Amino acid sequence: MELTTLLGLVLVASVAVDGKIFYKCELAQELKRLGVNTELYRWVCMAYAESSFNTAATNTNSGGSSDYGIFQINSYWNCDPQDGRPTYNGCGHPCSDYLNTYLGDDIQCIRQLLREHSGWGFSYGYADKCASVTSSYLSECSL
Repeated sequence: MELTTLLGLVLVASVAVDGKIFYKCELAQELKRLGVNTELYRWVCMAYAESSFNTAATNTNSGGSSDYGIFQINSYWNCDPQDGRPTYNGCGHPCSDYLNTYLGDDIQCIRQLLREHSGWGFSYGYADKCASVTSSYLSECSL
């Protein structure tokens, strides 16, 4: 009976999250289609550094918060995990909104963070892996 319950939970979880792992150029094209025209290469590099282009990625941080989606939006500061944990929910969305293939709300949140932080300093992944990246990062993509 326990195996049946576990399989049922796995099935529900796979249906509940409509995730996708993008290819680099595919993500660049999708972000561009959704209006990201400035520093597109930085957006794509950050998505790779944070989630390996996986819209369903989650990570639990040592302080107890979690990060969600392709850009790893943080549950303490920027979204509501809807599990009773305290949150500032700066982007005004439940964290689950960042776990699907629709990237419009993710883009809106990242644009807000870019304004609030005057750049990419909010992202540890970006700082570690993308700070020196140039537009040549997307040179193989037809945009």
